Amino acid sequence: MQSTIGAYYALNTVSWQITCLVIVAVLNKSIGVFYKLSNKTILPDLFAPVNIQIVNGYQTQIRQLAIVSATMLVTMALLWVTPATLILIMGIAFLVSAGLDWQFRTRSNLSSDSVVTVKLDRHRSWPTWSLLYAVLGYLVDATIAVAVPWLVVSKLHSHWPLSWFLTANATGILLAPLLLKRWSKQSLLTLTAFTGGCLLLMWPTFASLMITMFLIGALRGQINISFFTTIQQIPTNNRNILMTGVLTVIDTTTVIGSLLAPRLILMLGSWTLPLLGGGILLFCLTRLIILLNNQKQSSSDIDENC
Repeated sequence: MQSTIGAYYALNTVSWQITCLVIVAVLNKSIGVFYKLSNKTILPDLFAPVNIQIVNGYQTQIRQLAIVSATMLVTMALLWVTPATLILIMGIAFLVSAGLDWQFRTRSNLSSDSVVTVKLDRHRSWPTWSLLYAVLGYLVDATIAVAVPWLVVSKLHSHWPLSWFLTANATGILLAPLLLKRWSKQSLLTLTAFTGGCLLLMWPTFASLMITMFLIGALRGQINISFFTTIQQIPTNNRNILMTGVLTVIDTTTVIGSLLAPRLILMLGSWTLPLLGGGILLFCLTRLIILLNNQKQSSSDIDENC
């Protein structure tokens, strides 16, 4: 937060503005990671386990609404306010939010004294498969963030449809807890498979991208809700370490995906998203077949013992 306010003065006194903006961007992302860590860690202490998924759903909607609203407000504010002044205002807003976050953290520490924690079992120390599905999801996010703007410019030969596609994606995320309410009990494997299926349909036409961006937004919203709910319900005596490792993995995936996406586009062109979807769908189907075979094997073993 202090770095964001400091950027206001730096931008007005130094000539290396680009370097300053890069430093602030890195610090801002770091602040965002710590906010996410704090948020996801204290939720199990503030709410009953049966309510965590509902709370995560509300958070998903509020976060997406905040992103859309903030984008509109910043765009409008730039018509009257200089960028440096806007950065100063954002820094002050960050400080206010940090104070609210500290109040929640203090309340969490007071309430957690009476909470009995269970030591995490060695075999459940890492929710491997859930984390793998999350990695695939964040890889999809990173690839779409690069591939869709490229498709709009190079294949649709325009730029205005991108706003519609981003709006459709944001609307899907915002409505995910409502549209997929009956799917809240679906496994991450099923949701990931449907995401891969949507990618198969992502061809450079306005109708195709408009529909699939909305569907992927809804699926990704529900996957995030289900994933973090799964992590938060794992019994552990040090949830902070567990969540730190989880966020490290998924944020690293986002960075790697953003770096690899341009290379994939250079090699595969318009086939990038469909081929990625096909690979994810093939992986999910293979995993499903293995699970079904294991279930049949377990059933046959029980019958033999009886």
